[in-house]
Amino acid sequence: MQLNDQIKRILKIMIFAFLCAEMQTTYTHSEVAKKRRIGSSASAAPYQASIRLLDQELDYFGKGHICSGALVAPSVVLTVAQCVYDQDNMRFYHPAELRVVLGSTQRFSPTAHGQVLGVTHVHKPPKQLSLAILMLEQDVSAHLTRIQPIALSVDTAQLETTSEPWHISSWGLAGEDGHEVHELLRLCVKRSPCGQQLCVKYDEQAYELDAGAPLTTANQLLGLRSQSSVFVDVASHVDWIRSQIGDGSNQNSSIWGILGLLAFTLYVIKCSCKRLNV
Repeated sequence: MQLNDQIKRILKIMIFAFLCAEMQTTYTHSEVAKKRRIGSSASAAPYQASIRLLDQELDYFGKGHICSGALVAPSVVLTVAQCVYDQDNMRFYHPAELRVVLGSTQRFSPTAHGQVLGVTHVHKPPKQLSLAILMLEQDVSAHLTRIQPIALSVDTAQLETTSEPWHISSWGLAGEDGHEVHELLRLCVKRSPCGQQLCVKYDEQAYELDAGAPLTTANQLLGLRSQSSVFVDVASHVDWIRSQIGDGSNQNSSIWGILGLLAFTLYVIKCSCKRLNV
């Protein structure tokens, strides 16, 4: 009887937590922006994502920013795997610990057109790959001009022959004092030879860019910054990405969220049973 009561209590807690997570985890910045009288400017990188830790973000808007990423489908954000790995605790972040900000060029100021979205699942890469996939809790509307997915590059070598400029978009640090960048940077760069890797030239003394910063050309995502001037080549991940995201809609994201919740519930029940048997 005691075991059944314990299980019922755990299930009630999990259901309550799930309902709380579903309620208002997505919101626009409109109300906050109106109160602060903050405007919003059109973004040259409508695919730009700011990946944040929820517990830090609760202190003040922008504190939780840990990495950049790129929106590549209605409910899919790509970043580098190191962005979703907690080095202090040697584990990947749980999706509930993450939030994604879209549609804002400002790191620390909410804007009227920005959205904050929860994450339902994180696809961790196989050993030979270096990108992570964040599935968002809802689709981004196709009618939002300031938030638009960017196409995946399928052939980086072919794009190198075009005359289109290459750009990096990022926040990060700037100047000799390493102060935090408030407004999204967009730097024009050129490819730098570095063997089989994807590298670019920019003023590394002036800027320390985000991990996961998108490298783009001709509205295609070439890479995401890994370290220094080295970028992870998106084209080498395309097959794996497509196999994980399906059509890139929230339907797939929701399924992963439900499965993750069930798995976590079973884990909690198992741990509780072990304690009762001790």
